[in-house]
Amino acid sequence: MLALNLSMKPAIILDKSFLQGTKVARIRELATSHRLVISDALFYELLTAGEPARSRCFAKFPSDENPVDLVSHIGVLMRLEMETQRPSGRPSMHRETLRFQFNRALITPDYEIPEVCQIAIDAQGVQLCSDVLSFIERARVTPNFFPNLLHGSEAEREKARADAERAIVATGSLLSFYATLEPPNGEKHLPSSELVTDAWAIYRWLQVQMLFGLDLYVRYAGRIPDTLSDNIFKKLEHDVLDAQVLMLGCLEGAFATMEHKLQRWWRLLCPGGALYG
Repeated sequence: MLALNLSMKPAIILDKSFLQGTKVARIRELATSHRLVISDALFYELLTAGEPARSRCFAKFPSDENPVDLVSHIGVLMRLEMETQRPSGRPSMHRETLRFQFNRALITPDYEIPEVCQIAIDAQGVQLCSDVLSFIERARVTPNFFPNLLHGSEAEREKARADAERAIVATGSLLSFYATLEPPNGEKHLPSSELVTDAWAIYRWLQVQMLFGLDLYVRYAGRIPDTLSDNIFKKLEHDVLDAQVLMLGCLEGAFATMEHKLQRWWRLLCPGGALYG
């Protein structure tokens, strides 16, 4: 496909809750002044959302050519940083440079995904399942870092959680932990902690994963089930996808969400950024 001279308008990372909860007019208004950025995590969520959520969300996008920017997941940016030992930059700098339009059939409730696309969606679902299991294991080690989360009165527990969130957001304490990390066998060495800042995808990945892990650990009072019901697993899939989109929003410096938890974390993570919701 042909490369484009893409607009240099500022970009916004969108999440599913924003698309679902925002009126069409607001989406179209933002599209005139900004580039709307859709990650592959959100695209997967939309395609697997079921009806009427899928058709309603796709109907909100402009029908023009290239109505949104398409960007890959955070792993692509992290691998780039490992290879170059430099920050990856804003996700919108790595958008797909191709000409496309959404299939207008996506806005019809009876649309059936073609088999070749379904195969790709199923493969992404398998990876998501693996990511959920990794997320659970990370959440289980939360008390190693914050041992007092479940002790004392409700007010004391709330303070312990708030203190933990501030520690995760604080650059100095997080980089001290980052400096102790070792890559898995056969993987490239992590960039030096002397180089890494909150402009790096690797840093934002660690930061956001710890926030979500803390949230999961507290949600289940430290007793995350070994056997997960379908309903719980779906909720954890949603957490994993939300984490990916929030990380991209942090790197972009502009994020659109209606979820109160993500809005609260965004204000901690990016106090100078642009939040839409």
